[in-house]
Amino acid sequence: MNIHLIEPFNHFVKLQDNVWESGSWQLDEEQAKKLVGGEIYFHKKRLEPSFYGGTILGYRVHREGECQGKIVFKLQYSLSCRNVSTNKSGWKKVIKITDMDS
Repeated sequence: MNIHLIEPFNHFVKLQDNVWESGSWQLDEEQAKKLVGGEIYFHKKRLEPSFYGGTILGYRVHREGECQGKIVFKLQYSLSCRNVSTNKSGWKKVIKITDMDS
């Protein structure tokens, strides 16, 4: 599975060369598990092509504070995840999950 996210603020944290974290996303942990190994695409708006993305290496769950329970994805940047468009259907607020071929 792949995920498209609306990320207007560029909240990315560099962990090491080409590996980043992005969060905090209101997502079920079971869904997050299924997304590991898939692609993640970040968009400024739903109908704009992605400006950033990569392969999901893993995730963690915020355990405390105002983001408690939200998902933070760990990703490896990939140029192929830039300028990817998705249609307007299937969005749930700022998140759209697709099958690998969508």
